[in-house]
Amino acid sequence: MRDHTTHPSIPLGLALTVVLSGCAPEIGARVAASGAAAAGSMSDIELRILVPRCATAGCHSGSPPAVSPRLEEGASWGAMVDVSSEELPSMDLVEPGDPERSYLVLKLRGAAGAQGGSGLRMPPSAEPLDEAELTGVETWITGGAPND
Repeated sequence: MRDHTTHPSIPLGLALTVVLSGCAPEIGARVAASGAAAAGSMSDIELRILVPRCATAGCHSGSPPAVSPRLEEGASWGAMVDVSSEELPSMDLVEPGDPERSYLVLKLRGAAGAQGGSGLRMPPSAEPLDEAELTGVETWITGGAPND
């Protein structure tokens, strides 16, 4: 009888991505994107989360954007890191090293209202970020929110 377990030298996540990519490319791509965002770099977060899901028409894009801050490619880091939130000026949007004191995390988790800000979860008209995406953002902030 043949053993159908994953080969010990192939990580389970990689094996699942390969399998899902072959069966349903859109699911495999989403799994791969979530894994990349979980790495916690600004470039991945910008590419996989901010630009496609936040910097959309009528939201965080344009000059000036319909909603502050401007989160387009190349502009998001300077618009968020060490910048006070307009909704809750006592908190920075991104407080390097401290995701719990970063208004961005509160907005993405839908917890801003409990801290005195706007209770509206971001993005408002799309699916919430999954746990891997949220972890990626928090990891980036915990690591000092570098512009990488």
